[in-house]
Amino acid sequence: MNPVILIGCFTPLVLIFIVVKLAVWVSAVNTENSYVGKESSRKRGPFLDNAYADVDEEEEEYGDRTDYR
Repeated sequence: MNPVILIGCFTPLVLIFIVVKLAVWVSAVNTENSYVGKESSRKRGPFLDNAYADVDEEEEEYGDRTDYR
């Protein structure tokens, strides 16, 4: 088989593959840009005063020094 014919047959497939890859990349970049733009103005909260506080401190049976569980 002549290499020119082989290259001629696979060139459209390679071009279609490159075009599809570029289209997917541009779409992902646009999606990420729109997400980042919305993220800066998003409402956050409510935040906890002390996220690491012991929430059941009153209900504990033992004190800090005797709790060996």
